[in-house]
Amino acid sequence: MAPDLPPPPRSLVQLEAARRRFGPGRVALLTEMVQTGDPLADAATRELRTGDEEARRASDLGLRHGAAFLDDRFPALRALLAAAEADPPWLDRARLARGSEAYLAIGNVWITLSLGPGSLTHTYSSPSIARVLVRTGNLTRMARRRIIETGVWNIETALPGGLERGAGGYVHNLQVRLLHAGVRASLRARGWDDRETGAPINQVEMARTWLDFTYVPFRALGAFGISFSHAELDDLYHFWRYVAHLLGVDPRLYGDVTDQAQAGELLALINGTMEPATDDTRQLTREMLVAVAELLQPSLRLPPPLILDLTHALARQLHGDALADRLAIRRPPIRLALPLLTLANRLRRAHERLWPRQRARAIRATVAYFREQLATLEGPTTYQRPAEGPGGLPVTQEPPARP
Repeated sequence: MAPDLPPPPRSLVQLEAARRRFGPGRVALLTEMVQTGDPLADAATRELRTGDEEARRASDLGLRHGAAFLDDRFPALRALLAAAEADPPWLDRARLARGSEAYLAIGNVWITLSLGPGSLTHTYSSPSIARVLVRTGNLTRMARRRIIETGVWNIETALPGGLERGAGGYVHNLQVRLLHAGVRASLRARGWDDRETGAPINQVEMARTWLDFTYVPFRALGAFGISFSHAELDDLYHFWRYVAHLLGVDPRLYGDVTDQAQAGELLALINGTMEPATDDTRQLTREMLVAVAELLQPSLRLPPPLILDLTHALARQLHGDALADRLAIRRPPIRLALPLLTLANRLRRAHERLWPRQRARAIRATVAYFREQLATLEGPTTYQRPAEGPGGLPVTQEPPARP
């Protein structure tokens, strides 16, 4: 642990047990990371805090066209963008493309189900994350909108070519990164106490959320018959490690996580030192499942109460009875039909592996559905609005002349 850090926040529990299982070095890193935000993004946000036209234009210009197009008036923003633009030494862009395909082949319905009952249920079980969301109004007042915006980020990230420099997914990830920095600054200005839970949106929370989009859904999908080959998982982790790079997650946390076993160990360390569920986590989970059910209704075309029962049944099946009970997730009768869904998915995946054209067709269908969803979104997402974070100007179609 860095010598100048204060004692561990009160939200970290069972540290001695964690040291025995994972070693003192990993627990020291965890303690450091829970008190660390994102220094590059935090500095850039302070620089852009004026919110004037010049600052917003600089943010939009840099995000979409690169640090080279900024002058010396915004050194912190240039430093952030330069770090994002520097490819990690392990990066293979051909594997990024394969990772995108492996993700899109899941299909839009199961991507949505893995996002809500899978990823976000686990995310909201964290009291420190729930505390941030409740204090900033996310989910408690605008659950459906926030689920849509998480979906937009996920879609833009996963679409073919989305992570190329200046493309939609690349820009959205950096906008999310700046939004996180803005939330950190706002909460601290309102009296956030780091001694309780560490820094708001700290590195451990960021790593845990990253695992909620990798380890958690990959394991969950496998439980429902959507399995991945070793090569597919390898490409998926390569893809999502680059997402972690763009989002500003410290590479000491995710750098050696390349498969489910390593990811599971990291999550076990984080979960084993986390507080139990709270009323905030139960409230967020309840409202999130309602929002997911509403969003799935056009695709599934089932009665809304039945879809809500399905989301509860899936969440309970994905996370187990112990966590489901702590989050007040129900036990609807429809859970008895889940083995049929698993069988159908296994048959579909087997068919696609035998007939690659079917897999390509499934990917095209998912891309078409996602593009249609993006076209119907009304207005910018929260992380794109100038009032709540930089980077909200309209897309510049062509780069200006280099200064």
